[in-house]
Amino acid sequence: MMSRNRYKVAIIPAAGFGTRFSSDTPKQLIRLKDVSIIEKTISAFEFCDQIDEIIIPTNDAVRQQVNLSNYNRKKIKLIPGGDTRAESVYQALKEVIDEEALVIVHDAVRPFISTAEIVKLIDEYEKRNADILVYGIPVYESLKLIDSETLEIKKSVDRNEYYLAQTPQITSAKTLFEAYGQSLSNNFFPSDECEAVERYGGRGEFIPGSRKNIKITVPEDLVADKEQLIGNGFDSHRFCKGDGLLIGGFKVPYKFSFEAHSDGDIVLHALIDSMLGALNLGDIGTNFPSTEEWRDAPGRKLFSLAYQKVRNEGYKLLQFDVIVIAEQPKMSEYREEIIRSLSEITSVPEKNIGFKAKTAENMGFIGNNEGAAAMVISRLSR
Repeated sequence: MMSRNRYKVAIIPAAGFGTRFSSDTPKQLIRLKDVSIIEKTISAFEFCDQIDEIIIPTNDAVRQQVNLSNYNRKKIKLIPGGDTRAESVYQALKEVIDEEALVIVHDAVRPFISTAEIVKLIDEYEKRNADILVYGIPVYESLKLIDSETLEIKKSVDRNEYYLAQTPQITSAKTLFEAYGQSLSNNFFPSDECEAVERYGGRGEFIPGSRKNIKITVPEDLVADKEQLIGNGFDSHRFCKGDGLLIGGFKVPYKFSFEAHSDGDIVLHALIDSMLGALNLGDIGTNFPSTEEWRDAPGRKLFSLAYQKVRNEGYKLLQFDVIVIAEQPKMSEYREEIIRSLSEITSVPEKNIGFKAKTAENMGFIGNNEGAAAMVISRLSR
């Protein structure tokens, strides 16, 4: 059966306490700016259209504190985890009803995985005959075999013969369930899914992974969350006869509307340009040209499609600042409604959305009250 037609379940074991992290808080709940590590991990899978269900084995601390309000709760299922990672994954596998399903297992504390990398893993699995497919990276440092008690070096090892295994790892639900069942019944706890499948007699293969897809193990690993990008966008439209102006998804009452191929929402259009520009993904015109397909397209729909491209690159919109330039109507009177609308559309907290209204001091087409414009600066984070 082709994998694209099979039910796909992501399993994100999150029941551990991270003893090596030296924190009273489970490391899954350590915050990376505005969200916890586990929430950032979940979002990559939640935004992946190919994932049908997400099962998260957790401990009580995580289950009580993780905030799923920004996610599709129908897609996510929290269950009690086990004492070990292997037992947690095995418990999650018991929740998979379709034994023909594909399962993609990913560490909760690898928050820098992207939706595009998840899709690539699924697509590659379809092309190969491996029982399990694993993301991995070469060993770049010199590799030594040691005495684990004294740390004495026994010998140097050829690093070219080794790869570091990462997650996500993909296989069939039936294979993994039977593989884990065999290991656990023998009181053996595999370190990852590939080891379980290997012991079961299956064959695994690597595909090249990314060094950014680190597993947060010690506090120093949090420096990986430093990559941020800034983008700016601009949009303007003339007025035409109508009954209001769409500004950030909110219809400001007015005697005119915007003359445009789509709905003319200058704020959402400028926001889209700023996000796409930050990642060098073109602009709103190249992604949504003036064709019949996009005629009268709502700005919120265009934002959703553009934001999916941003998420596929492994980034999230953290903050943006808006300036609307218009003589009339007075946008400042509707500031709260516009910010509330933008927060609802983008899932960015209202406190992270700036909004200012300016005039053109009676200069140019805006000053003559023939139209309006918007400028947006946005901040994205990996």
